[in-house]
Formats: sequence, C-alpha cells, structure tokens
Amino acid sequence: MNQDIYNLENSTELGYAELFSIFWRRRSYFVGVFSGILALALPFVFAQKPEYESSMQLLIEPNYQSKYDSDEFDPTQSTVQIDYATQVNLMRSSQLLSRAVEELKSNYPDITTEDIKNYLVVTQLKEQEDKKEVGTKIFQANFKGDSSKKTLQVLEAIQKVYLEYNLDQQSKRLKEGLSFINEQIPEVRAKLTNSERNLEELLTEYNLIAPSTEALNMSQGLKEIQQKREELKAQYSQYEGKQSALEEDLADSDTGAKVETDARLTLSTRYQNLLDELQKVDLQLEEQRSRFTESSPIVQNLLNQRANKQLLLKQEAKKILGSDELALAEIDNLENRRPLDPGDLEKVQALSAAQNELRALESREKSLAETEQKLKQRLNEFPNLIARYNSLEQEVEVNRATLKKLLEYRQEIGIIINRGGFSWEVIEPPQSGEKIGPSLPKDIALSTIFAFFAGSVSVFVIEASDNKIRGSKQLQNKANLPLLGTTPGLPKVKEDGFVARLPFFSSDRSEELPIKIIEWLPFRESLDMVYENIQNSLTKQDSKVKSVAVTSAIPEEGKSTITLGLALSAARRHKKVLVIDGDLRCPSIHDKLGITNDIGLSDLLAGRTKTPNTSTVALSNLSIDVLTSGSITVDPVQLLSSERLQEFIWKVEDRYDLVLVDTPPAIGMVDAIKIASCCSGTVVVARLEKASFTQVSETFNLLDRLNLLGIVANDSKEIQKRYLKNKRYLPYAQV
Repeated sequence: MNQDIYNLENSTELGYAELFSIFWRRRSYFVGVFSGILALALPFVFAQKPEYESSMQLLIEPNYQSKYDSDEFDPTQSTVQIDYATQVNLMRSSQLLSRAVEELKSNYPDITTEDIKNYLVVTQLKEQEDKKEVGTKIFQANFKGDSSKKTLQVLEAIQKVYLEYNLDQQSKRLKEGLSFINEQIPEVRAKLTNSERNLEELLTEYNLIAPSTEALNMSQGLKEIQQKREELKAQYSQYEGKQSALEEDLADSDTGAKVETDARLTLSTRYQNLLDELQKVDLQLEEQRSRFTESSPIVQNLLNQRANKQLLLKQEAKKILGSDELALAEIDNLENRRPLDPGDLEKVQALSAAQNELRALESREKSLAETEQKLKQRLNEFPNLIARYNSLEQEVEVNRATLKKLLEYRQEIGIIINRGGFSWEVIEPPQSGEKIGPSLPKDIALSTIFAFFAGSVSVFVIEASDNKIRGSKQLQNKANLPLLGTTPGLPKVKEDGFVARLPFFSSDRSEELPIKIIEWLPFRESLDMVYENIQNSLTKQDSKVKSVAVTSAIPEEGKSTITLGLALSAARRHKKVLVIDGDLRCPSIHDKLGITNDIGLSDLLAGRTKTPNTSTVALSNLSIDVLTSGSITVDPVQLLSSERLQEFIWKVEDRYDLVLVDTPPAIGMVDAIKIASCCSGTVVVARLEKASFTQVSETFNLLDRLNLLGIVANDSKEIQKRYLKNKRYLPYAQV
C-alpha cells in the first residue's frame, strides 16, 4: 500500500450537512462569540450622537499663463505651477486653521485647531477621461460636526481665511520669483565668465584654434608621412640592390679588394694632393742625388720631407679606409700604386654614389620616423583636449543661453508683477450641514454581520484546531480504506436508574461491563455487520486469510471488546474461533472474561511450555477458545520477534476457522507491528471523538506494508440515538 492513501488530512471538501453538523457541534462557541460581540457593539450603536456634514468647493488655478513653450526653460514655473498635494496640506495646516479658530471663538469658545483639523477633509475632485480618472482644479472641503449650524459656520470661517490668505500670498510669491531671478543672474554671469576664461586658457596652453580641425589636419599629415616612408623603403631597397650588384661585380676578380681600396684612395682629393707632393719630392731627390752624395744636407733634407709626406699619406689612407683591416694591410708603398683602370674606377664611383644615396635615405627615414612619432604623441593628446574643449564650449553656450533667458524673464516678470500668481476662488459656497449619521438599522445590521462572521470564524478555528474524528462518515470520507462497520456507544442514564438496573458499573463488578456491552443487541448486530464485511474482504483479497490482528492507534479505543464481539459473531455462524491476548504489556481479556492468566502466549513464546493452554469460554450460549497473554515479561519485543510466534499462528490457523489476536496500541510500541506481520490480515479500531486523524494516519503509516482489511468506527453517538428511539433497545432492557 502507498502511504498517500492514508493521508487523512488532505481532504478539505465540506458538504452542507457536514457544515451544519460542525456548527451544531460547536454551537456553544458560535452563540458565545456572537452574543458577546453584539453585547459590546449595540450599546455603542445606540449611544452614537447625530453627525452633520457641510461642504464647499474651490477652484485653484494659476493667473499667469506663460507665453513660452513648455519645453523651454522657465525659472518662474515653480512660483505659478500648482502642486495639488501641497495645496491640500496647506489648506489643512494649523497656520490657517488657527485663524479660523479666532473667527469662531465668539460663538464656540471651546473650539480648538485640532477639533477642526480632525474633522476637516479636503479632496481633489476627479473626472473620467478616456476611461481614466483625471484630477481637476476643483477642491472640495468637507467638515463634520454634531450640529448643522456649527458645520456651516466653521466652513464659512475657513472660506474667509482661505481668500484672505490667497490675496496676501499672491504679491509675495511673485516678488520671491523676481528675487530668485535677480539672484541667479550674477551667478550665471560669473559662471559664463569663468567658462570663457577656461576655454581661452586651454586654447592658449596648447596653441590651438579649432582642436577638431587641427586634429583632422594632423591626421592627414600623419598619413602623408607614412606614405613617404613607404616610398623611401622602396627606394632604399632599390639602392641596396644596386650596391649589392656592384659589390658582387667588383668581388668577381681576384683584385677586387685591391681595386676597391685603390678606388677609395683615388676618390680622395686630399690623398691625391699628398701623393702628388710626394712624387714631386721624389723627383727632386733623384735630381739632387745625381749631384750630391747621400750625406749631403740637401739630400737629407729631401729625405726628411719624403718621410714626412709618406707619414701624412699613410695617416690620410688610414683615415679614408677606417677600420678596414684588409685594406690597411695594403697601404705600404702607397706612392708606388698605379691609378685604376677607367672601368674599375667607374664601378667604384657608382658604388660610392649608391652608398651615399643609402646613407641619405637612412637619414630621411630616421627624420620621418621621428616626425611620425611626434605626430602620434600629439594625436593621442587630442581626444582629451577635444573633450575638454567641447565641454567648455557647451558650458559657455548653456550659460549664455541661460543668462539671456533670465534677462528676458526678468523683463517679463516686471511687467506682470501686479497680476498675482494664482487664485483660490470659491465656486460652491458652504452649505447647511446635512445629517449623515448615525443609521441605526445599518449599524445594527453591520454589527450583526460582523458578530455572525466572528462567531463563524471562531467555530472554524476551534474545529481546525480539534483533530479528533467526530463521525464514521467523516472517517470514511477521509480514509482510503474500507469502513467495516460502526458500533454504537453506550448511552448515559440517570444515576439512580443506572445504578439500580446496571449494577455492573459499580466498582466491585466492573469486570462484567464488556460482557454486558457485547450482549447488548445493537452492539451485537453492528459487530455481525463488521464480521460479514471482514469475510467479504477476505473473500476478495485472499480466501486463505484466517488470522486477524485487531489493533488501535491509542489505548482505550475498545479493541479488546471489539475482538470478543467479533469472536461471538463468528461463533454464531458455527465457526471455531480462537481469541489470543497479544498484549504482553497490559493484558485485559482474562479480566474481562473472568479467567486465569497463569500460562499463556508469553510462556509459549519463551519456551516454558510447548502446548498452548487455551480456555473455552461460554458467552451468550456460545463457546470460544481463549489464549491469555501469560506471565508478565520484561522484554515483550524479544518474544514477539521470535519465529515461534509465526509458527504458532500457522498451527492454530489449521485448527481454527478464525484466529483473532488482540494487540497493544500501534503508536509508541512495535508490538502491534510484530503481531500483525504474522497474521493474514489487520483491522484497526478507532473510537470516535477520542482518536485524532493524526494518530489514525500514523497508525496506517506504521502498518503500511501489512494487509489492512479496514477500519471499525467505535462508540458512534449517531447510531446510539437511532437505536434509543425505540425503548426496547435501551441497554439491559431498561424501561
């Protein structure tokens, strides 16, 4: 079984009959609350004083209508535009109402400002426009009082105060508006001067005229420089190729390096001049040697000149060749080197020209790169400069426009200064007060309705807080298990008659009560119905079900009496029945039947006896076998958990047509679950108006996996009343 089928509290549907039964059951709560509220409310209703109400209407609108478009800046708008919420607060202010109190002191010396304020209501009238409520310029003032004359006089005094206050304030508000403009003009003028100065300082600091235009021109110049750099790169590649070709051409011959060195020396003018001077000294030396000896001073002088010239020639050669070690190694005997061939010289000259051109291109490229970098740095500064410039320029324009408007409005305000700001015009003068209350029928009806509502709420609150099962129909509607039957409750009788005719209720004969209940005809007939429903349930579910555990949610729900009654119902049908008292904690069947409990179920399960000591009991001319609980045990769960219980149940099922086991309550102990798990079926007994839905629902959840046959509703007052209508059904033939 699914746990959801035992959710007894989910059903919230109430029929009219059940609602009526709830009200009838809780009628004392309903009547008490209903009567209490009416008892408190009606004296207040009848003690109410008559109430009157007077009203008047005012039109509040500006006198000044601006000739300028509403989208334009209007610094005086705050002085002519009506804030209706502020107007309402102003009309109810203590400042104005205190003036009205002074007007009324002669007729009503005890009246105060708070008295008027508490009963004065000012509202803005609204009208429908395109299915929407739109506020009008008309305000209605209502005043409530205990006399028609007083309400009229109070509103007349308030009307006088309103009109006087309006006239006093018109000139003041307009002058304040003009004062506001005069205060704003110097501030705006100072702002304009400051913004113009900041704009001029910005242009001067960065030497600008129009930042946006200059940034555009600078960006265009940057593009041109980048284009020129691309062109220089192409030229550089061209001359670089030409240089490489000439160097390869000169390097093809073995004397390529020497040619290059000679070419570099040949192309040097100073070197050639020194070489010519050296050759001249050599000619003079040859000539003098033919005339003089080596030791001659003239020859020595020429030799010294020749050595000096050679030294200068070498120095010049080193200067020309630079760090070229290969070329420096060949500068000996420079004066003996022969001039280059015209072809080699031409190549060397072309190579030198290409090298010079490359150096020139490199210099231009470097210059353009530096210029480009400077332009980029300058352009990076321009966004911030342009933003500052635009902000300052906009600030200047706004301040100029504001100053212009202020000057124009100052002239306009000066012209209309005497026309006033806005007016309060009375369009509906105060009317005589009309009686508005109290309405006794209406107040009594409302008090009655409220009392009825409060009483109903109290009934449902009490009912909702009471979780007990009230009737078998209620249990059947909310439990998704078969209702096997309903047993009647034993009626209460008068003390004298009850004691005389039912002596078993006395303390010394209380054990006779369950037997008398079982023999009561209505109780016996209801149990016969329960037995038949169990048999039908067994037939539908399992024809071999022969053992039934009878349990309840809590103690004192009548499960032991129901067990004995079911045993007698089966015996009347000539069935062999065994009743087992499975309550090893608090046994009661032996007391109800007046038999001994020396040896029973606990002794059998503990192994102290192997043969069940059953007793045959005769009731209503019928006999049933009973196995009592036996000796009291310290640990009932241990005995009930043994396999001997299951084996014993199987054995007695073979010997008897029906085995009924009375178990302890299911909530709070595991005994009932252990016993029910050994039986073929389980029946739950619920005493009406004792067990709660929560307790019964918890019991169903505990027995969820067992074969639940149904529920027996015990102690029904409804069935009891039905039987008691016929006096022959009174308990124990009471007449």
